[in-house]
This record gives sequence, C-alpha cells and structure tokens, in this order.
Amino acid sequence: MTPSVSTQTDSIGGAHAQKRGCLFYAKRALKWFGIVLVTLLLLGVIYQAAAVELDKRAYSPRGQLYMVNGHQMHLVCMGEGSPAVILQAGGAAESLWWYRVQNQLAAHTQVCAYDRPGYGWSEPVSGSHDALTITSELHTLLAQAGIQSPYVMAGHSWGAVLTRIYASQYPDDVMGIVLVDSAILIPDHFDSQSDFDTWLGQSAGLHTLFDVLTRLGLTRLLDPGQFQRAGYPADIAAEITALHARNQVVDSDFAEFQTNYWAILKAATAAETLGSLPMAVLWASESWTGTDSMIVEAPAIRANISTFSSNSVTRVIEGADHGSILGSEQYAQQVTDAVLEVIQAVQTGEPLEN
Repeated sequence: MTPSVSTQTDSIGGAHAQKRGCLFYAKRALKWFGIVLVTLLLLGVIYQAAAVELDKRAYSPRGQLYMVNGHQMHLVCMGEGSPAVILQAGGAAESLWWYRVQNQLAAHTQVCAYDRPGYGWSEPVSGSHDALTITSELHTLLAQAGIQSPYVMAGHSWGAVLTRIYASQYPDDVMGIVLVDSAILIPDHFDSQSDFDTWLGQSAGLHTLFDVLTRLGLTRLLDPGQFQRAGYPADIAAEITALHARNQVVDSDFAEFQTNYWAILKAATAAETLGSLPMAVLWASESWTGTDSMIVEAPAIRANISTFSSNSVTRVIEGADHGSILGSEQYAQQVTDAVLEVIQAVQTGEPLEN
C-alpha cells in the first residue's frame, strides 16, 4: 500500500525536527559551557585580586623601603657587626627565602636581605630589567641604607649568578662570596640575536601559561604546602606562598630573566675571573638529578664554577634540594657555617680549605 501524503509529510517533518533538536541542544550546551567557563574565569580573577589585597594587609614589610631609580626597594637588616653579609634571592624569589640563614647569621654580624623590583615588598618596574641594572640598583640601595662596605655576599640560584656579577662590577665592595646551588647557565647558548629571538618566542608560551595560572589564582592553590615541605616554619611558609603568588612576580621574572638571558650569559661570562676572592660554592645533592637530565653540560659547568677564584671551597649538602637548602634548619645551618668560614678567611688571610 502506498503511504498517504500526510504520513510522508509527518515522517519528513519528524526527521527535520530531530535534526533541529540535535543542533538546538548542541548549541545550547556550547552556550552554557561558554557561560560557565567565563564565570569561572571571572571568579578566578576576582579571587586572585581579593587574595592579593588580603595578603597586603596581612604581611607588611619586614624591613625598610628606600627610593632607588624612582621606585621603592625593600631591605631588611638584622644583627650587628662587620663585615655585613648581603643576601640575594633566586629567580622569582623574595628575601624571606633567607629567613633561616639570616636569623642564624644575625647572632654573629649584621646581615641584610633585599627584594629586587617586583618581588617581596619592592615595587615592580616596567620594561626589561637586565643584570647590570639589577646590580647597580643594589649598589645604590646599600649606599642609601648606610651599609658599610666591603661586605660578604651570598646568593641562591639566580641570585648566585648576580652575586658573581656584583663582585666583578664592584670588586672593592666585596671581600668574599658564597654561591648556594647556583643557577646553571649554558655558555654560548645562542650564536646570534636571531637565535635568541627564536628561543624567546618559543618560551613565551610557557610564560603565558604561568601568567594565566597566576592571574586566575591557581598558583596559590596548586601546591600551597611546597615551602613548608622545604622546611620553613608554617607561618613563614604561608607568607612566602602569598608573596610568591602575585601577578607581578611572573611579570618581573620574565622581565629580568627570560628577556635578558643572552645578556645575562655575557655578564656572567665576564664575571668568571675573580682572582683570589674567598669563595664558597655549595650544591644541593638532590638538585643534580633534575638538572643533569635537562642540561648535559651541567656537571662540567658545576666543576668550572669552582675555578672562578683561586681561593675557593666546594661542598655538597647531602639530602638538600633547591628549596630545602635554605628552608631546612639543618641545611641552612651549613650555609650559615660556610658564610662564617668565608668571613674568617677574610679576617685571618688564611685560604679556604675543603
């Protein structure tokens, strides 16, 4: 029997209705997904902004603020005596990372830790921030604060590289240095400006990822216990986490390190001949595995750093990693002891001994 016209029409209409229904529900699902996503993003931005403001109220500067090159820089000093010890934090890190070492050293002499622009309680600056500018600003900061030179300097990670550069730029102001788990810079990493520009473009994606995570408040949520696991007291760990999770930290790290990596290599290479300057080189044993897996030149670079001064001592702090070498009271005490050894070598004129 031939189907009636009405039956055929109903079948065609039902098929169209089914198709329209699938498309309708797909569009509606996509619309609500977009609404939920935008809402979550807005909530993340609001959460981050509110958390930053609350952190500002909860954590006031521990030291003094000084005007340097048109922006305020933070310096916190403890103890009395000479020579003064100046502490430099690592990349995307604040003066508070030196909490344990600074408190231990304060029983022996004056010890000062500072924040580079954009970290801790120092104001951020716009644009690129190269290594020579950083060392120049530190020099001005110490002069304004009346810290008497010459002093002993200690730097952790990227701060260890800056410490070498500072000693090279201002040799009359530095009588000894301590390099704590120094950053590994690969010599001749770029053959030309175009090579550097290509690398910078490729690394921009990673910076964008960290930037987005921070601005959405996720950085402070992903691993809130990392600093307490490194050995810091709970209240200090919470404070470091708060300081570390601000938007300006990501921007400042990009401005002073990634955009200037090629210039950093040149400045660091120029700071490889330090004469007989007393120099202690400390390494965290647990940092080596990760570094060596990423940088095949790392063992040779580590060995080479010990040759930058004819009066150097090199030690490995067993069990320590890149964070706990300062955060753990036990490991921090070994860093403190190395600083005191350098001071003793300066005062007695005796060479350092392994």
